[in-house]
Amino acid sequence: MTKIQNTLCINRTALLVLSVLLLLLLFGASVANAGIGLSVQPVKVLHTIKPGETVSGAISLRNESDEDVNVEVTVEDFIPAAGSINLQFIGRTEGVTTVRDWITIGGKGSFVFKKGESRAIPYSIKAPSKAEPGAHFGVVFFKATRLEEAGQLKIGTRVGVLIFVTVPGNSLQKGKILDFSGPSFVTGSPVGFTIKFENTGTVHFEPKGALTIANMFGKKVGEVPISGQVVLPTGVRDLIAQWDVSGFLLGRYTAALAIVDGEGNELTTKTVAFYAFPVWHLLGLMALIFALFHLFKFLRRRLKISVSLK
Repeated sequence: MTKIQNTLCINRTALLVLSVLLLLLLFGASVANAGIGLSVQPVKVLHTIKPGETVSGAISLRNESDEDVNVEVTVEDFIPAAGSINLQFIGRTEGVTTVRDWITIGGKGSFVFKKGESRAIPYSIKAPSKAEPGAHFGVVFFKATRLEEAGQLKIGTRVGVLIFVTVPGNSLQKGKILDFSGPSFVTGSPVGFTIKFENTGTVHFEPKGALTIANMFGKKVGEVPISGQVVLPTGVRDLIAQWDVSGFLLGRYTAALAIVDGEGNELTTKTVAFYAFPVWHLLGLMALIFALFHLFKFLRRRLKISVSLK
């Protein structure tokens, strides 16, 4: 191949690379300028409502988009998927009335949301006088789309707030621990644990309890609360617990798990053991000793100390 041919190949390759980079830059710029998003708090609300009663609250919504957007508010029902934490969102569950009918969202069903604006969205939930005892589930969706997409196929982003309603009566809040696991060896903090929990009752509830950590001498050195994770009926969920501790860990530790179900009954306590050895701390100490030893040898060779007596 001649020098001219080589030069042409190089020029074509360079042109191709520049073209690809230009496309990536243009595409990246268009994606960056097209950011549409909403943030919502809280992500779930739980209420216990007697038949005929009403509760109210507010949802905090913020426009995180790069522009003004149009927001549409909808309410749907959902049902739990058996044996998992998955949810099946459906327009309406079977029954004369559902949570979808019980929820009223304050304000308009759609509104223009300014860039960076925050808004408190009021809601109320009224259980009908003949509401069936047990768990009822719904979700409030907020969908953001561009203003110029009016009349077109609207593609945007959607966030939701899960609504868990319990109507007192003939219901059962029970569950069991299927598995409790943790690491067998750690070099330091944090130490993570997983509790596989199954809801065997008829309503949703939040398992609560504590994870107690003891050292090799049986002395309690830490405690991790278990809370804040709702498990739906027939659902199986991994509850995550993490022990954060300052300083280094050394020796054998045991973690004892105690959880109570929704009726206050303590489930079978389970215990796992793990060993800790501060490998990185030890290596750092050895490196420091090694450096100091060689520094001392170097100074001993180079420096001569003499004492003169007069």
